[in-house]
Amino acid sequence: MRFYQIKVFLYVIITCISFGAISIVASSSYTEVITIDNEFFQSYKGRLGKWVLPYKLSTSIQYYMEKVGTADKEVKQINSISPHKKISIYDPIFFPYSKKYVHKLLKQGKGRKIIKSDIRELIWPIGSSSPYVFISSRLGMRNLGEKTAMHKGVDIACRRGTPILAAGDGEVVSIGTTGNYGKSILIKHKINNISTLYAHNSALLVKEGDRVKKGQIIALAGSTGHSTGSHLHFEVRYQDIVLNPEHYFTPPGDEFDAKVVMHEKIME
Repeated sequence: MRFYQIKVFLYVIITCISFGAISIVASSSYTEVITIDNEFFQSYKGRLGKWVLPYKLSTSIQYYMEKVGTADKEVKQINSISPHKKISIYDPIFFPYSKKYVHKLLKQGKGRKIIKSDIRELIWPIGSSSPYVFISSRLGMRNLGEKTAMHKGVDIACRRGTPILAAGDGEVVSIGTTGNYGKSILIKHKINNISTLYAHNSALLVKEGDRVKKGQIIALAGSTGHSTGSHLHFEVRYQDIVLNPEHYFTPPGDEFDAKVVMHEKIME
């Protein structure tokens, strides 16, 4: 009798699994799906739009706002600008897109890439696949004439204005111009309590206290601070300990491209 009851029990379990009544999920799955900001679509505070340096516009700010379907009040609100102040033409400004303009760009095939990423890993922090982007200096001791010094991160050569991406979800804990680092950003991540530093930027797009997503544009590359050419100096830290960034990400190539699963779908 007992043997018969066991057989019935096993039959019920197998049947439930077959019809999806019971789902088995591997507890070791750490995969997430993320979107990577590009030159057409960028994200800030949950909105899609684009970062612009207004003095570089070939048109007026008002004309550009009409083009992308936004208004003065909306732009000031998302950029934390007082309603009574003018929009500066020299500071980076985020212009949110209307749904109509989003549809227009997506129909032109300009949507962002959607990739699979391990939540325990960081992503390549450069938003460009240009052949001019490459690691030019690694973590380790460097000869500086008669002296040697510890190079605390990796240098990634890239052209001025190249998008710099948040390598992981986190909070901006420090931002500004700091000595040899020039214009830099420090982000604190929940992953193992590590932090990432992005230095020598030409423009900083986020603010202290902002919560950023993996793949979100946060700065534009440059050569501020102690630098001999345009590049990103990228560090990974655990408290005061410097870690090797190359243990946390895979540079773009066959492995990165293989993770691309689809283009962003047109929003409903």
